[in-house]
This record gives sequence, C-alpha cells and structure tokens, in this order.
Amino acid sequence: MKETVQAYVLMNIVLGHTDAVLAQLREIHEATRIAVTTGGYDIVMLLEVNNLEELYEVTVNRIHKIPGIKQTSTAVVEKMISV
Repeated sequence: MKETVQAYVLMNIVLGHTDAVLAQLREIHEATRIAVTTGGYDIVMLLEVNNLEELYEVTVNRIHKIPGIKQTSTAVVEKMISV
C-alpha cells in the first residue's frame, strides 16, 4: 500500500468570489473534497499528494495563484481515524 500525504487547506475568500474560486479549485486533481463552510474559513479543501514537495507545488504554485483567495492555512494530517 502506497503512503500518501493528506492536508487540509483552509481558505478565506474575497466576498463575491466564492463560485469563481470553487471553479478553479475543482481543476486541482489532488483535491479529494472541497467544502464551503461557515465560521473562520470560507472554503476547506482536502488534498492527497505523494509527498511534501508535491504539497508545496500544489499550494504555493497553484492554489495561491487563484484570484479571489485572500488567505490560506494548510494543516498536514498526521493521523486519520475512521469512526
């Protein structure tokens, strides 16, 4: 079984840009889930990549370049628990 790196990318979006940002996020093939949320973040996305270098490539060179994203915070999953 191949080990992968999973990470949540939490995003704050410029008002009125959610749909445009979602359209571009859906083009990221490493994304396994995208949720529009209330509270501290507007969008939360779960990524699954092969290694930390790939995570860097996706976050810094792809997600951060999407117009309408004000701020991101990335949380690498250390352990996933099924319930």
